[in-house]
Amino acid sequence: MTRLQWWRLGDRRRRFDQFLAFSKSPTRHSLAKAAWRAGGQPAAAGRRVEPATVLRERGAPSWWKPPGMGRRRPSPVAMTQTENSVPHLLDCGVDCWQQVSKKIQTATGVWIFLDFDGTLVRYYNRPEDVKLTGKCRRILTRLGRHRRVHIVIVSGRRNAALRKYVRVPRVKLLGLFGWEKSGRTALPRKTREALRRLRPVLAPLPVSFPGIHVEDKSISYAVHFRGASPQQQRRVQAWIRGLLTRIGPDFRVIQSNHAWEIVPRQVQGKGVAMREFVRGLGASFLPIYVGDDLTDEPAFVALRRGITVRVAPVSRTKARFRLRNPEEVCVFLERLEEEIS
Repeated sequence: MTRLQWWRLGDRRRRFDQFLAFSKSPTRHSLAKAAWRAGGQPAAAGRRVEPATVLRERGAPSWWKPPGMGRRRPSPVAMTQTENSVPHLLDCGVDCWQQVSKKIQTATGVWIFLDFDGTLVRYYNRPEDVKLTGKCRRILTRLGRHRRVHIVIVSGRRNAALRKYVRVPRVKLLGLFGWEKSGRTALPRKTREALRRLRPVLAPLPVSFPGIHVEDKSISYAVHFRGASPQQQRRVQAWIRGLLTRIGPDFRVIQSNHAWEIVPRQVQGKGVAMREFVRGLGASFLPIYVGDDLTDEPAFVALRRGITVRVAPVSRTKARFRLRNPEEVCVFLERLEEEIS
C-alpha cells in the first residue's frame, strides 16, 4: 500500500471516530434545531448566520449537517408565481389589450384557430353529450362573415363529429389533431388492418378498468379517464404502454388532459399540423390560437409570433395569455369582433 493510500485510510478512520463520538452526544438534536432556527435569522452584526457556522461554533465536526440540509425543495409560492405569470387576457389592463388590438388592426388577415372540447364547450364524461351554446355560435357566425377573418376548429375529434356539433358556416375543420383536412383519409393497408384488430382488444377496457370510456373514431381510439380513479388511470396507462410495445411502431399515443389516444404514426399532433397549415399563408397574417389541452402546447410554440391563449384556471403553458373557461372564450371572441369591425 502506498503512502497516499495509508493517508486516505487514516483520514477516513478519523472521520469515522468523530462521527461515532458526535452521534452519541445528547446535544446532537439540539444542535440541529439551533442550526435551522439560526439559518434564516439576521445576526446582530447585520450578517446572516449560516447553519454550518453555528454548528462549528458549538463543537460539531465541520462536515456534519442536519438531515435534509442541502436538499431544499422549491418554494410553493415561487411555483405559484411562475404559473400565474401568464397574464389573463381579459384582466391584464389597458396596455395589454392595446398590444393585442394593434396586432389585429395591422394584420391583413386574421386566422383564428380554436380547439373545441374545453375551449368552445365544457367537458362532459361522455364526449357525445357536448353542446355549443347559441351565444357562442352566433359570435362565430358573425366573425366568419368578415372579409379579413378565417376561423379554423382544430380538434382531436373527427370532422364528421365536429360538423354535427359546430354547425357554423364558413368555418374550416381540422380533425384528428389537425391531420384530417377533409372527409377522406389515406392510410396504408397494413395500418387499416391493424386498426380493425385493435377494436376487440380495446372493447373490454371499461369492464376491466371501471370509469374508463373507449371512443372508437374508426381510425383512432381515445381512452378517456375522466370518470376513473387515479389508481385506475395509472393501471390503464401502463396497459396501453404494454399494448404499444406489442403492436409495433405503426401507432403512437397522443396524451391529452383526460385521455390517451392511440393514433396511426401519420398523425403527428397539432404543432406539426399548424406549421404545415400556415406555411402557405404568407407573413402578413395574424394567427390567434386558443386551446385548453396538453395537445395544444405544440401549437402554441408553432404560432408563437401571434396571439396564443391557454384556457385553464392555473396552468404552466407556452401560451402568452390565459382564459379560465369556455364562457370567457366567448367573451374574448366578442371583443375580437369589436376590434375587427
